[in-house]
Amino acid sequence: MLKDRVKTLFIRHILRKQVPISFSHTNQVSFLDAEPLITDKVYCVLNFDDLSPVPDDSKYIGRGGALTDFINIKQEELLKAFPFLGITHFLIPNHLPADRFYLFQKDKYAIANKANENWLSYYKKLSAEYNIEFASHGVYHRQTENLLMARHTEFAYLSYEASLKRLQYSLQLFQQAGIKPIGFRAPGWDMNADLSLIDAIRDAGFNYAGLCSYDGGLNSVKQRISNYHPVMIKGIVNFPDNINIDWPMETIDQTVRKIVDMNGVIAIKGHFSKHTLTNSFSETNYQKLKELVKKIKDTYGSSVVFGTFRDVYNNLEGKYQLKTGKKVNKTA
Repeated sequence: MLKDRVKTLFIRHILRKQVPISFSHTNQVSFLDAEPLITDKVYCVLNFDDLSPVPDDSKYIGRGGALTDFINIKQEELLKAFPFLGITHFLIPNHLPADRFYLFQKDKYAIANKANENWLSYYKKLSAEYNIEFASHGVYHRQTENLLMARHTEFAYLSYEASLKRLQYSLQLFQQAGIKPIGFRAPGWDMNADLSLIDAIRDAGFNYAGLCSYDGGLNSVKQRISNYHPVMIKGIVNFPDNINIDWPMETIDQTVRKIVDMNGVIAIKGHFSKHTLTNSFSETNYQKLKELVKKIKDTYGSSVVFGTFRDVYNNLEGKYQLKTGKKVNKTA
């Protein structure tokens, strides 16, 4: 496409950066022949991007900062209705929303900021009461390397060294908040076309990553990796997203049936915001989730287990004796 060619010329020759995988046609690497990792039972994981201390008054992606926010209230209602649910939150540890400027308060929405202590305590308590996992969603959910394109794709233009440093800083922020994530998903899915981000994820010590949807991340431009099974690539496990909560229910039902028949992992994806995106945790999608969870439970019974990505990883680790997360001795 002409637009992609113009972007490529600008990035390579003006910015002197690598082109992101989202519109690179040169990297033909494929992981489609990777062995599918099969769990003992089919898992169903509800996962959200963008949890952060940013409250409802922000126009940017990412909510849950005020405990009275719609999405926090509806999440509690969902968990009380279905206490067996597992939720993986890809959490932004120092969110910098694009509708604000941060000359002096860059840590305003940092999870370890004392000002956000009540928020952090609430979520720790919620995760102790229910099966909630916190995974890393970068650091800022914002990139400054290319001010003209996709500002939310934090890792799109970072080299291996810069990615590793950013990931280690993410882990440092989580550690300060008393959280130990084992998983990672890049904001906006994107990464450098050389796929060095995957090496950085492994070397930072993560055990798994969410590197693809049907048309995002590794599956941008062309399909490179399974949409239905976890696979081991470059020393980490990849968990694909394969259902969006804004899809028509008929499409969701058909996809769930397909995944169950394939003994894959059902990964239901949304954004933890009320109205920002079509797959946000809106009233409509909240009602759809309630219907979907009940339908899966009634239709498949004990053959489908609800859990988090951490639960799935632990199951696979025991079954396959996985060796993931090669840590390197570098400081953030």
